[in-house]
Amino acid sequence: MSGAVSPWGSNNSDLSARRAAALALAGVLKGQSLNQCLPPLEQRVSADDRAFLRDLVLGSCRHYQRMNALAKMLLKHPFGEEDQDLQALLILGLYQLSVQEKAPHAAVHATVEVCEELGKGYAKPVINACLRRYGREYETLLPPLDDNPVTASSHPKWLVKMLSKAWPDECDTILQQNNQRPPLCLRVNRRHGSREAYLQRLTAAGIEARPAPFSDVGIYLAESCDVTQLPGFADGDISVQDEAAQLAAQLLQPAAGERILDACAAPGGKTCALLEQADASVVALDLEESRLGRVHENLERLQLQAEVVCADMADTEAWWDRQAFDAILLDAPCSATGVIRRHPDIKLLRRREDIDQLVAVQARLLDTAWSVLKPGGRLLYATCSVLPQENSEQIAAFVERTKDAQVEKLDFSWGKACNAGRQLLPQQDSHDGFFYALLTRQS
Repeated sequence: MSGAVSPWGSNNSDLSARRAAALALAGVLKGQSLNQCLPPLEQRVSADDRAFLRDLVLGSCRHYQRMNALAKMLLKHPFGEEDQDLQALLILGLYQLSVQEKAPHAAVHATVEVCEELGKGYAKPVINACLRRYGREYETLLPPLDDNPVTASSHPKWLVKMLSKAWPDECDTILQQNNQRPPLCLRVNRRHGSREAYLQRLTAAGIEARPAPFSDVGIYLAESCDVTQLPGFADGDISVQDEAAQLAAQLLQPAAGERILDACAAPGGKTCALLEQADASVVALDLEESRLGRVHENLERLQLQAEVVCADMADTEAWWDRQAFDAILLDAPCSATGVIRRHPDIKLLRRREDIDQLVAVQARLLDTAWSVLKPGGRLLYATCSVLPQENSEQIAAFVERTKDAQVEKLDFSWGKACNAGRQLLPQQDSHDGFFYALLTRQS
């Protein structure tokens, strides 16, 4: 519309961190993922404010259920759908006061002023009144939230119930870890040097780090940082990858000359890890063309080569050349309930009915992968989920209907043994939630 002012601002102006955060969170409330709505907004914020922006958005998503309940208690009249940005702004303000414990005089004023930036100055009295009332009455507002599992844990009800049933003894810890900031873990490119040598480089640079206990190429940094500024990043000496995900290459054990399929490859972290470990011929397959750009970028930076293919794996006629694979990594689409602390918008976007749909997709992909695997070959099934329906129960059902499939025992110090496979749960200052099952196809 001629003369209208876009809430995203013009191409020549920067956004404030709080305004960008309100727009990003509003995008999530409308059904977008943070991967979709946050990156373009980050580019509009000054480099010095990007860490603050991410903390605002990710933190507000981590604690959304609790902050949203507070907002409902404070608002006399809820915001309409056309004012999702104002709803998001109120959530951000409450997060700053309740979780970040920012000084009220600064946080309230700065948050209220964003109404003007959004072109909705009329809402300033409402946002101001809600935030100031929280500051006066929080001692009476908060206790009722602790009595409800949803608002106490800031998780949707369906997920609390599923986690309680699946992991009765560990549920509280999982919920707590999902609301923490995850540690930054690196994978050392063994083609460029040893983990010990890179740890020495970090020490020389004044960066505190420690070796990962389970991955033989993993390193945890004591504090998060801009990884592009780490020694050797541009040269491909390291990559960012959670320790649990690093275990995929160790479990599959690629060998030189083998033909390997990475069946759901984007963004390419595990593809590159396989190639760093062995001179194998890897086909990196993914359904989404938009995500394969990251695969190419990672391969180029790490100076590795793979055949990158965009196709639906289930449609073998479209991509398979009838040459069976020695090994397959099937990192299947899943609920991502093991990596919620890295992708907290999952708690707002995922629904209970999604789980059954994902289980059906996983089963179809397992059957397809098995059909292109050599007799005597091995298939590593992986998810970043902590739900048995997608993991141990999925593998048990597959073995039941697949007579030449054998589950290999994974006897390690990490994770928990299941009836089929091994489950990792998110840990404090350590790995995310992940599941692995190693299958061999009998000759």
